[in-house]
Amino acid sequence: MGSMALGACINRGKEKGKAGPGRSPGPGFENSISKNLEMPRDLLMKLLDQKVNHYMQSSNNCAQSSYLALSEQFEIESEEVLKALTPLPGMAERGETCGAMIGPLMVFGQIYGRGKSNLHDWNRYRNSLIPSGKFCRQFEEAFGSTRCHGIQETAFGRSYQLNDPEELRKFREADATDKCSAVVRKAVRMAAEIILKEQEAADDA
Repeated sequence: MGSMALGACINRGKEKGKAGPGRSPGPGFENSISKNLEMPRDLLMKLLDQKVNHYMQSSNNCAQSSYLALSEQFEIESEEVLKALTPLPGMAERGETCGAMIGPLMVFGQIYGRGKSNLHDWNRYRNSLIPSGKFCRQFEEAFGSTRCHGIQETAFGRSYQLNDPEELRKFREADATDKCSAVVRKAVRMAAEIILKEQEAADDA
């Protein structure tokens, strides 16, 4: 993964319940962040694990499952973002960027990012890279790679060409859902921890 230049974190929200770098994505997030901060951390992580397990069993899609677990917990879910994530595990199953990394990055974008009305906001763009870059580094350290094939080699002992029907069959027979769910659970926990710590830092600023 290429190095990511990170700007200084400025314009952090200073009101309780406001998102860290940049503005809050909406009242749902503002309400949920307080509840999530007050909740015992181990309970929050167990709730996220349950969400991941449920969505991985029903979708077999690491990008959508990681996004749903986080976006539901922090009340920023978007049906359009969820739909857009459909082909993104491994970047259309090409073995490239892992969907368990892409889903949380979408959540970071919704919390810390900029939209059409403020595309000119350079500071907001740079600030969004702080939690996102931290997540990418932690992900790579945890799994040894940000690529689907690299993570497969660690988890399965080999990688699979998932756009090949026979390779996909072997992948499923190798307990793919459970092994990939373990990756998604860990990624979601890391992302949630970053969101909460960013908020705590903003509240203390």
